[in-house]
Amino acid sequence: MTNLSGTIRDIIADHRAARHVAGSGASCSCGAEGLSDHPAHVAEQIIDRLGLKPEKIDEAKKQIRYATAWLNWELTTLEGAQC
Repeated sequence: MTNLSGTIRDIIADHRAARHVAGSGASCSCGAEGLSDHPAHVAEQIIDRLGLKPEKIDEAKKQIRYATAWLNWELTTLEGAQC
């Protein structure tokens, strides 16, 4: 088992739905109460624990755009050299 899958497995194990009471939502083994959407609660915990923040995604997109622009420039330069 990889480290990432082990981490996700641990998060899921720590956040089991404890009970669902009509009108008040579900409880989680982590102590959260009144959850209307327990799977969303678990997903948020995974995102938080792994540090998957929108800021990091935006930074990765910037880096991809930079690399793409650089590659396009290199290809343009190579094409000009072949003419």
